[in-house]
Amino acid sequence: MRKQLIIGITATIIGAGALSAGLASAKDGWDRCGDRHEGGHHGKYEQMEGKHSARRLDQMADKLSLTAEQKNQMQELFQQQRGQRQDQRGAMRDMHHALRNLDVNASDYDQQVADLVTKAQEQTAQMIQMRAQQKKAMFEILTPEQQQTFMEMRPEKPRS
Repeated sequence: MRKQLIIGITATIIGAGALSAGLASAKDGWDRCGDRHEGGHHGKYEQMEGKHSARRLDQMADKLSLTAEQKNQMQELFQQQRGQRQDQRGAMRDMHHALRNLDVNASDYDQQVADLVTKAQEQTAQMIQMRAQQKKAMFEILTPEQQQTFMEMRPEKPRS
């Protein structure tokens, strides 16, 4: 039972990482291989993410009637979040590589997998805490009316 749980959690983490990478690479025609010669293969993604957050901020400013000061504060918050998201993606990528590179025939293979599961659980907990703190920081910028409007803007996503 415990092995099945570990395998299930590991598969979920790997699947989520692969899905995130696939969605990110499919967005706006991003070509990972096409820009490796131009200062690294992540440069184009970082530019896209900056454009996305600027577009998201403009939409938010319109729908929430943000003041210029609020918009500036949100822009600073989004900049800070971008670095944190990059760190999270890097940590998840490292775990994915570590799992892929494990030697199945190693005598301590099960322990290595268990250690990776523990690290993945810690990363997931950190990610949840980070997102909660980001939402809290955003709500500190918004007025109560804007907070209510923001919550109404977010549609319920069906889970399968």
